[in-house]
Amino acid sequence: MPPKATLTSIECYTLSHLHDELASVQDALSVTETEETWDSIGHALNRFAALCNGNANNYPDDLVAALRSSARPVISAINSERTRLSGNATDFITTAVTALGSSFEPLIPHYVPTVLNLCTRTNKVYITRAKACIAALVEYTQAPIIIHYAAESVKDKSVSLRLGAAETLMLCMKSFNPPDLEKESRAKEIEATIRSTAVDANADVRKVAKKIFEAYKILLPKRLPR
Repeated sequence: MPPKATLTSIECYTLSHLHDELASVQDALSVTETEETWDSIGHALNRFAALCNGNANNYPDDLVAALRSSARPVISAINSERTRLSGNATDFITTAVTALGSSFEPLIPHYVPTVLNLCTRTNKVYITRAKACIAALVEYTQAPIIIHYAAESVKDKSVSLRLGAAETLMLCMKSFNPPDLEKESRAKEIEATIRSTAVDANADVRKVAKKIFEAYKILLPKRLPR
């Protein structure tokens, strides 16, 4: 018998229906990951994603609240050593941020550090998924706070995380409005990142640093030394 096809979209026609669906998903996510439960956790994440692909974003406050209260089990799944489960969870965040757009911003402190940290993995599948998720977070939230997490991560001992963080900052420079970049706290974090990455031991990180500096000169010309 062929496996049951994964649901890709679930429409909820009332708020009560959405609450019932979210409660069911959250209940399924609340179990501890084991050999017996990890597959059902993955199915719950896929169902959560299907709700986001449907019309759950018509109720952004309720969806954000569910994502906040589910942060611990979702983060646990993202960090799983099981590639498929981690992929389900990371792809779910990509789907959620695509559905919610800027409404996802309050959730950034919950999820961005964990997704960035996937760049420390040796398995490139984790890194590829993480970078796709980060790109969606930058594009759909337009949230300058992402710069802070990128600036913190370029200090890490992991070369792949420093590279991922530098690439994240480059995405921010390309995507965000200049007035958001010009704010003193963000501008200082950008400048600190440029200084750090420009002398990084890794050539790929230094290459991205050069691109960040070129963007910085165009976007923040008033901050250049005269």
